[in-house]
Amino acid sequence: MGGDGGNDTQEVTTVGSRVESFLLRNGTYDWSRDQAGVTFLNMAQAAGVPFITFFINAAPSNISDNGAACGWNLTAAKTPAFANYINTVLSHWTKQGINISYISPMNEPDNNRADCGQEGMAVSPDLRAQAFAAIKSALSNNSTASKVDIVGDETSQITTQAFPEYPDWLPLAATYLSNIAVHNYDYPDDQALSQYYDLVLNLTNNAPPPVKFTETCCSTNAGSGSSVFGAQYDPTMTNALIVARYVWQFLTIVQAQSFDWWTAVTNLPCSPTVNASCATAINETAGYNSGLIYIDGDYNQTQDYNLYLTKRAFMLKHFSYFHRPGAVRYDVAQDQLPDGVNALATKSVNGTSLSVLFMNNQTSSYNLTLQSPGNGAVLETAVKTTPEDDWTVVDPLPTVTNGSVAFELPAQSLWTLKFRS
Repeated sequence: MGGDGGNDTQEVTTVGSRVESFLLRNGTYDWSRDQAGVTFLNMAQAAGVPFITFFINAAPSNISDNGAACGWNLTAAKTPAFANYINTVLSHWTKQGINISYISPMNEPDNNRADCGQEGMAVSPDLRAQAFAAIKSALSNNSTASKVDIVGDETSQITTQAFPEYPDWLPLAATYLSNIAVHNYDYPDDQALSQYYDLVLNLTNNAPPPVKFTETCCSTNAGSGSSVFGAQYDPTMTNALIVARYVWQFLTIVQAQSFDWWTAVTNLPCSPTVNASCATAINETAGYNSGLIYIDGDYNQTQDYNLYLTKRAFMLKHFSYFHRPGAVRYDVAQDQLPDGVNALATKSVNGTSLSVLFMNNQTSSYNLTLQSPGNGAVLETAVKTTPEDDWTVVDPLPTVTNGSVAFELPAQSLWTLKFRS
């Protein structure tokens, strides 16, 4: 839900981050706006996408104090108008047949994007619960949008923001939220995430809304701290395994219900027509690790319409293909695995299959023995992603002997085994 109402006092300067609002600056609604967003919205509905989320960076310029979709702070006085705007937009699109699951009404609310490089609206911690309550109240009285759930608050950093701010709003807001939404732009270590989950439990009497991890990108190394964010283009297994560990962290340590990546497709930092290794080589000074798939941004001139897939794309395919929404996760004891190796195991919704993903961030291979999950379980398939293989079905399958599967986990690899009950 974009914030640009037309004739704004200040436009967002990054064209790709400027999104038209359905609410015009003059206070009227124009449902023909944001044609690109509406096109993909309708395509998602037609494709049967199970969870559609409406997402807000900033209230539109008609509501903001400064007449712009950036550089301002939501106030208590403007909260009712903001809630009414959300209610109106969701009501319209649900009446158009869009099955909306969630509304995320704020994004990284410590930052109002004063430079207007992108849309942004700050929401002080002591106002967040009030905002969620107002939105919940408005939706509850709406016959078409009452089933839309609220997620929030899309906090950017765990240690510097969630730790000090959650006590100010989460205890009051938990009843209005279906899920806590959070990012990881301080790239916290395991200990910090364990403390984070303990905080969530303590602030909600051990009955928290489930966590949804809703955004990450752009890490340049496997360290911790906000300095990890930076310019770099790394399409290799090195960055894929860094991100794979983020997924593992949140699904296991934080018990997250889901994990979302930042963006699917973005521009390369160079043109493959000029530099043949542009899409495959690491660039330490240009580009960002923000996409799964990259394109030549100069395609109109170069006529290069190819899609350049990174190892991150295949890494996330391991998670999304084998570990489906609604699957039940089972703990894999970390003390049975060496440093640099993590594992994730889930049973399918219908209980007929169990998938185990191993991630090896070591520079050497590891001989692994896995006990077959229960009597009668049959190893159905195995898939690997390595520096040499994007998505390779293992053939022949590892042999199951006396209820155990033994195989070599390659260096810097992802390896999934799927068993059928």
